[in-house]
Parts: sequence; structure tokens; C-alpha cells
Amino acid sequence: MKKAFAALVILSMLLSAVAVAEAADVTGTWYLISIESEGMAFNPSDFGMSITMELKEDGTALSATSGEDDTAEGTWKMEGDKVTVDIDDSPVEFTLADGKLSAEQDGMTMVFSQEEPVADTFTPAAPVEAEEADFAGTWTAVKIGLEGQYYPVSILGGDVTATIDGATITLDGFLFSGTSMPLEFADGKMAFSGTDEESGATLGVAATLLEDGMLALDLDAGDQGAFTFYMNRAEAAEEAPAA
Repeated sequence: MKKAFAALVILSMLLSAVAVAEAADVTGTWYLISIESEGMAFNPSDFGMSITMELKEDGTALSATSGEDDTAEGTWKMEGDKVTVDIDDSPVEFTLADGKLSAEQDGMTMVFSQEEPVADTFTPAAPVEAEEADFAGTWTAVKIGLEGQYYPVSILGGDVTATIDGATITLDGFLFSGTSMPLEFADGKMAFSGTDEESGATLGVAATLLEDGMLALDLDAGDQGAFTFYMNRAEAAEEAPAA
């Protein structure tokens, strides 16, 4: 009995030591690497944003957001795999798993890592003049360009595809659901411009092939704004070997 009791005491001490070690492991600077909400997910660094959370050994916590001069202060504590960070009397409970801290708040899932995120930089390739047949096929959007900035298409919450068959383009995803429009081929591009009879809204579409094999699909909705989808050929994506 004495040996069993001694073994339990030793085990308890070991578990306590492990808990202390885990608590020490979370000290340092944590970077927000992912925000998920309503099926949409994005990395803040892709939008030029940086949100950090510093957990100090004395139990104090600091939070900073790029573009803001003030640093918010608070406290933090750890119990098991749960880390509670209280900034401005608004405690948030994080779960530590696989070296990341994640929490759900206001319908969003936030994930922090101690590895500083690297922005997914993107620069469109130069356009090329192509033959009409070169546009044929199904294309899947990977980036969306808006006012000189490029974002992952995942922010739209789903896939966006364009199928070009002869002189017709069919758009699916985002604002479209099997929307088909005629295209005219001229000067190495395919384009369409028209007006919706009911709403009076104008819509312009222009497809251009780029040197890297991508398709740049410009959409101009008049007063509603203009943006560009950068798309990969779907057939090529399916044939690519798994990473």
C-alpha cells in the first residue's frame, strides 16, 4: 500500500510538472493566422493585416493590431489545454492543440500560431494574344483582384468557375448560378457587354489569357464595381499530382 501511495504521489508530481511546462510553452508572441466565419476562411496577412497576442511569464497579456497605435493590455491563465486571455474585461478561452491556439467568438473561429504568417503574394502574369480555341474549357478561380489588391477566392465562401464553350461563357458561384452569356472574339480576347432589361444594370465581361497559363476574367458591373478573377484551367488542376 505504501509503495502504491508513493507511486501516486510521484505520478501527481510528474503531471504537475508537465502542466507547468505546458503553461511555460505558451508564453511568447502569437500571430493570428486564420479567421473562419460562415464557411469563409482567410489569412489576415493576405489583406495586409497583422494581429498579435503576447503572453508574458508574469501572467500579463498584450494585444496589438496593425494600423492601431494603442496596445491593449490584460491577463492570461492556463488550465490543462485551455488558455483564457482577458483583454479589456472580455475573456476568451483558447484551446491549445498541435502548437496552435484556437477559439470561437461571435460566430468566428480564430487560430493563432507562434510562427509569423507569410502573406500569399500574387502578381498577375502579362497577357498574351490567343486563338479563340485556347479559351475553351472549365476554369476555376484562385484569386480575386480588386483595386490593385489580390485576395484568395476562399473569402467568397465557395468555388467560382467559368466554362467557355465556343462563343458562350457560363459562370457559377459567387453572384452567378449557371449564368450564360455570349462572347465575341477579337484581338486575342473574348468579351461581352450587355444590359439587364429588368434592372437596367450593365455587365461587361472580358477574358484574357496570361503568360503563365491562367485566365484573367474581368467583370464590370457598372455602379456595382469591377473586379478580376484569376483562374486556373480545371483540367490541369485535376491532373496535377497530389502534394
